Amino acid sequence: MTYFQTKKYIKEALLPVCGEYASYEAEKIVCHIFGIDKRTLTLISHEEAPDKTEEIENTVARRKNGEPLAYILGNTDFFGLNFLVSPACLTPRADTEVIVERALEFLGEKYANVLDICTGSGCIALAIAANSHAKVRALDISKDALDIARKNAERLSLSHKVTFESCNALSEDFASECEKYDLIVSNPPYIPTKDIADLSEEVHREPLCALDGGEDGLIFYKRFIEILPAKLKLGGRIIFEIGYDQENALRALCEKKGLFYEFFRDYGGNVRGVVIKIDQNEYK
Repeated sequence: MTYFQTKKYIKEALLPVCGEYASYEAEKIVCHIFGIDKRTLTLISHEEAPDKTEEIENTVARRKNGEPLAYILGNTDFFGLNFLVSPACLTPRADTEVIVERALEFLGEKYANVLDICTGSGCIALAIAANSHAKVRALDISKDALDIARKNAERLSLSHKVTFESCNALSEDFASECEKYDLIVSNPPYIPTKDIADLSEEVHREPLCALDGGEDGLIFYKRFIEILPAKLKLGGRIIFEIGYDQENALRALCEKKGLFYEFFRDYGGNVRGVVIKIDQNEYK
């Protein structure tokens, strides 16, 4: 088969699983298996491809069984960067890129100190560091996820700008820290425990600790809104990723604490994040 025919075969095999994304995933798989990039694939699409039937069938079977493509390939793209991923960390998603965009809008040319909580693969922390003058301290409770994050920092030559630490962000030890930041970002677990069972097979392959936000999905937000304002420098910001249906809950938490906030949407039009500040007069 030619490269084009191979891609077409994979696409048709994945249609029941991936739907409109089948063509995109087929292209990623072909590039991965044959060790080529997208541009090269376009140039040689009608040339005969080496016989890699066994590897193709194995990859397609894993994907049809619900294994996330990023875990199969061992990497994924996020904000123009390529990240190693594994079942130890949440797969970076395109919707999360809007969190980075908002962070960079705020940071501008500042030489800022940033805190990233629940960093996982390090995608938010490293994307911020790669596109700003900021230095980032990134925290996660999972040592396995931190191993992946550190490898990503090394691959992207960003180890000098981002440090990774094991930390339980819900603990009293973290709450009592006195260090202050210009910006705090977090994409914490926010799925209610009762909803976990109804998630897709693909999502079930991801680490539970990166998904489960407690009984109402708000355990991290409730704690963070209590303790994080004290960790902000004057004029600082907090940016959270939130679930599509959590706007009202976050609004209530912010208003109860006397914080000022602004919600923003992802590329699909869903409310995806919130920017929080302490003083309304600081928003200029």
